[in-house]
Amino acid sequence: MKLRWVWLFVIMLLLAACHPSYWVLEKDRIGEGSSELELYANYLQTHENVIGYQVFTISEGKKMVVVSLGSSEKEKKLEVSDVKYSPKETIVTVKRKSASKANEKNPYILIELDKIEGDFIVQDENGDRFEETDYQQ
Repeated sequence: MKLRWVWLFVIMLLLAACHPSYWVLEKDRIGEGSSELELYANYLQTHENVIGYQVFTISEGKKMVVVSLGSSEKEKKLEVSDVKYSPKETIVTVKRKSASKANEKNPYILIELDKIEGDFIVQDENGDRFEETDYQQ
């Protein structure tokens, strides 16, 4: 009987470790995040040269990071490559990929994080960092 409880505990730990620490929100569901996200997405399409990231607090204290490439890369799209947490920093790594069609003036991605710990870094796979935009919420 004790062995069953031990196995149940081990399985629960494994399942908890498999829980992703981020999600990518589909752009057609942006209204579910907050009205601020919709306003910022519209801002990015009218201010095509904005390159960088902006952090928003959404439901239950979670964070939404919006990373944009600017109009010079409108034939690209972004994907999350990795998210690493440590007590000193949170690092989000994105990768640029070719888009099948350029349907945005300023391509962006919506990344939901459970939390941000320590210094926050958004970078591409080459280690080039994105700066926080000067958008006023």
